[in-house]
Amino acid sequence: MTVWLTVAGVIVAATLSLLFSTLTYALRDFSRPRLSEYLQRVGRSEYFEPTVRLHEDLVFVTAICRLLANILILIGILHLLGRYRLSEWLLYLVSVLLTGLITMFCSVAIPHALAEHMGEAVIGSHVKFLHGLRLALLPATRLMHAIDRAVARAAGMGGEPAPGQPEHEIQQEILSVVEEGEKEGVVDEQEREMIESVIHFRATSVAQVMTARPDIVALPINASLEQVKRVIEESGHSRIPVYDGTLDHIVGILYARDLLKHLGEPPEKFDIRSAMRPAFYVPETKPLRDLLQDFRLQKVHMAIVLDEYGGTAGLVSIEDVLEQIVGDISDEHEPQEPAMIKRIDENTFEADARVRI
Repeated sequence: MTVWLTVAGVIVAATLSLLFSTLTYALRDFSRPRLSEYLQRVGRSEYFEPTVRLHEDLVFVTAICRLLANILILIGILHLLGRYRLSEWLLYLVSVLLTGLITMFCSVAIPHALAEHMGEAVIGSHVKFLHGLRLALLPATRLMHAIDRAVARAAGMGGEPAPGQPEHEIQQEILSVVEEGEKEGVVDEQEREMIESVIHFRATSVAQVMTARPDIVALPINASLEQVKRVIEESGHSRIPVYDGTLDHIVGILYARDLLKHLGEPPEKFDIRSAMRPAFYVPETKPLRDLLQDFRLQKVHMAIVLDEYGGTAGLVSIEDVLEQIVGDISDEHEPQEPAMIKRIDENTFEADARVRI
């Protein structure tokens, strides 16, 4: 009778390990839209918000229960094998091997597959039980939070949530919805990439997209008409910065179309000052979202980027900004840029000095 009770106990412990392992995997990576839809369908929509908000606590609780279930499996197997006359080392070896075999299936393989294919349904089916269990193990979760804050402080990250954390969670939710849409065929790959670019747009600064100072094509303020025409023709650019002395003193922007009315003038009478427009300056730390707004308000398409000392760090155009959303924009006049990283041989690569590490 004792043997059968022990066997039954091992089976129950293995079942609990399977359940809590599945819940742990599912809670770590679930689709919010699918979970919301399932909870609405079964009439438990009021649990959606607390499940999302407290999902880290729920993961911790299920992980504790999973560990306890696996310990019970080991104890049960030790008790069963203890009836046989085995040496102590052989008893422990066989017990560990059997426990490892059971937990491999009940704690890893099967739960992972279940969470992958029906994780939201598993969470939704046990959502009341999960929140009840969280309340029962509230002291343990509070201890977990205290340890988490202590480790965060020791790592120099502070113990409080980052100010942008709720915003980050909203962004992650949007990305999750887009990912689900792509899987279901509602959103194609290009649309997904564009939406992701928009989400990350506000975190991008001017310095990350600008044309660096060494790559700027510019004209001196005393440039002749022939020199201006040659630079515009060779570069293919429609807007050329004009500098006085050095690039640190850019005084204006020459638009190629503004040059048309000067083509009939005698070359010796040409003065680039009469053709150029005022330059617009921005700091290299300005977010792209703010820069785009400035372009709209100032009605300009190019800005000179200044570094912290007021020198010219580069230039940025509205095309650079839009490329962060829609990808590279090339026209028939723009030469094909060489690859930033080229493979020379099996162990050697050649990288452009501008490549980001």
